[in-house]
Amino acid sequence: MSIANSLKVTAVLVAASLLQSCASAPAQQNSGPMAGDFSDDSLEVLFATEFPVATKEEAVAKAAMAYRDGEYDKAQFYLVRALKFDVTDVKILVQIGNLHVMQGNAVLAARAFGFALQQEPAHALALEGLGLLHFRAGNDARARELLESAVAANPDLWRSHNALGVIADRERNFGAAMAYYDRALEIQPMSDSILINRGYSKFLQEDYHAASLDFFEAAKRSNNPRAWRNLGMVYAHQSWYDAALEAYVEVMDKPDAHNEIGAIAMKIGDSEAADYHLNEAIRLSPTYFAHAEENLAELRRSRGSQSLN
Repeated sequence: MSIANSLKVTAVLVAASLLQSCASAPAQQNSGPMAGDFSDDSLEVLFATEFPVATKEEAVAKAAMAYRDGEYDKAQFYLVRALKFDVTDVKILVQIGNLHVMQGNAVLAARAFGFALQQEPAHALALEGLGLLHFRAGNDARARELLESAVAANPDLWRSHNALGVIADRERNFGAAMAYYDRALEIQPMSDSILINRGYSKFLQEDYHAASLDFFEAAKRSNNPRAWRNLGMVYAHQSWYDAALEAYVEVMDKPDAHNEIGAIAMKIGDSEAADYHLNEAIRLSPTYFAHAEENLAELRRSRGSQSLN
């Protein structure tokens, strides 16, 4: 089952549990169906030798220590133990959700965030967590709804603003995208992700100079590979091929860099530059660069069709 479909199933399960909760009294005991949904028999066996915990606070403290040590399974184990003391603790549910996200368990993460929202429908971090899961799964409409609710509850959630900017870009709503990225950068000015996303938004608007400034800042600041690649791309789109080559070789071999430049030169109609860079790619790596040969063959076909017109 795909993540997107899994999230849809999870949403149905969460909705069903919401309806059931309306007809039942709040759980008061130390265990319950929500706690059980996060239990894992393998963890029970794995940490059977750990000392038992007597209170929720002790379990949370042990989870925090395990997390700091990079022992994420153990941290999850103790968070579940903490939850069994109080199945309505929204903060613990969100922590469980975030840990599942780190471990790549999208369905379990969505369930945890969903249960948190069952307890507190306007909880900003739970809304953001579930919204980002939908965003990564490509469910933009649902993601936007959740993330907008998240920033309404807490305007300082930079990840929500960043993701909303990407969604706005996908919808070609560049003005909204810029506003989201600018707000995200006010909150988290050192984030490469926001800066690169804003640069790409400017690239989509063909504001190549402004785009290159964002990419250059992220590349120089943290040597970010994606920033270097995007910087090479935007330079090549301006026919600044030497600068593009310098940017690309920061993160790839020269044959790859020449092939990238050649492909972009083809795209913008600079057949002479395309011919040169594709041939350089083949010369520098004749066995590896079959793809460059394919691009060169396409370029020759394009030239032939142009001569017939």
